[in-house]
Amino acid sequence: MGEKVVLPKFEIQSESVHPAIKAIATVAALLLGAMLILGWAVWHRRSQQMAAEQRRDAIIAARVAEANAVIEAAKAKEAEAVARAAAEQAKIAAAKAAAEAAAKAPAADKAVVADASSGHHHAHHHGKAAAAKGKGGAVASKDGDDSKKSAPKSTRDNAAIDKLLASFNK
Repeated sequence: MGEKVVLPKFEIQSESVHPAIKAIATVAALLLGAMLILGWAVWHRRSQQMAAEQRRDAIIAARVAEANAVIEAAKAKEAEAVARAAAEQAKIAAAKAAAEAAAKAPAADKAVVADASSGHHHAHHHGKAAAAKGKGGAVASKDGDDSKKSAPKSTRDNAAIDKLLASFNK
């Protein structure tokens, strides 16, 4: 038995993959790769959209804050203008009151001079003792105004002040 036995080569179908199956596997791998690339592209685009929306929201918030600051500045300027107008009104009222007091002052000065010339040397004492004795001292004005002395008369041009106030009231 020295001769070698040569067996024929047999291919068993279960050991090799059918060409149709190979084609399906290749198509499936390509489809999976395409899906992964598409998924990444969609995710990247969505993240860019979210970033753009956040930038837009930040810009809107900044513009709203800027608009609010402008509104607050306008309100502050308006309040300042109102305060200046009120101060000017107060100055005008004080000037008018001073002018009225100055007009009433000569009559009060005459009364004080008459009181001082009546022989009382201590006419300017203030307090309860002088009021109790009824001697000299302060003379009440006709209207009951308790102001001590009037301010010096203003040399301002009231017409110019009235024009300024009229420009604020428009």
